[in-house]
Amino acid sequence: MTREVDVAPQRPRTVAPTWLRSALNERSRGMGGQGGGTGERTASGRLDGGTVPVVDAATVVLVRDADGTRSAATEPTGSDAADDRLEVLLLERHLRSDFAGGALVFPGGKVDAMDRELAPDRWRIDDLGRWVELLGAGDRATALGLLVAAVRETFEEAGILLALRSDGAAVTQEDLATPDAREARAKLAERGGHWDWRPWLVERGLVLDLPRLGMWSWWVTPSGQHRRFDTRFLLATVPPGQHARHDAIETTSLRWTRPREALAAQARGDATVIYPTRCNLRALATYPDVASVQRAVLEDAVDRRRIEPSIVHVDGRPMVQHPDGGAPEPI
Repeated sequence: MTREVDVAPQRPRTVAPTWLRSALNERSRGMGGQGGGTGERTASGRLDGGTVPVVDAATVVLVRDADGTRSAATEPTGSDAADDRLEVLLLERHLRSDFAGGALVFPGGKVDAMDRELAPDRWRIDDLGRWVELLGAGDRATALGLLVAAVRETFEEAGILLALRSDGAAVTQEDLATPDAREARAKLAERGGHWDWRPWLVERGLVLDLPRLGMWSWWVTPSGQHRRFDTRFLLATVPPGQHARHDAIETTSLRWTRPREALAAQARGDATVIYPTRCNLRALATYPDVASVQRAVLEDAVDRRRIEPSIVHVDGRPMVQHPDGGAPEPI
């Protein structure tokens, strides 16, 4: 359900560059028959005016400290510029994706049934019961499914595998570059496919390293959109020696960027960043480095409320409203 609201005059909309407008028009023409919705389009999908079931999903916010090799032109300015080293990994979704096509997103996706059923010898964790509480999962199987989905989707979309060998040895970039590992990732990424990677984990002696994940935030797609996700955002660092690679199927590129830089690109019209991603980037931009954001997660000093915005219309234009109030924003 959407509603019309009266707000103060909005800032003029940033006009997207010609190449982006053309691409978005192509997406609109090419996706008309997908997903069963015919409503108004937004950056994150279609509005259908109905009630769509919410699907559990997990997203991983991969972070690192900048290596100090950036040019002066890309350096932030201001009093905190010298300490602003935190970078996040963002993937650009394929323009023809049914959800958030063309947008910059964190790697992630919905939970599959097999994620909840992964054998105990294929994952390690300090306290699954604690994760039931953190994730608002209700039971251990649901919590496990969210954590396993986070690792699986990050491997599929970004080529980063948060896992160890059965003997505790690290998984290296050389391991991930083998034909076997590339084939496994390709099978996971096949459109319409539901490849079961559990036998592969057993054959390769891999154990998911779930303690690498930390609970960051929790967002729900607003009612009225044609696809809705109940998404837990989890924070992690890249295992030493591994390098991210986009999958070239659901995503077309990736970038490591400071949160402020991604937000500035969106404000200029040079990138599409949907509302929950923007909100998470704003929160991340308050931390100068990996150590500080990890410390906040460990100390439970982050906002983990279940946040479900709503769709409103401002002068006939669909916008998103945070439940805490404030001015509506573009979806």
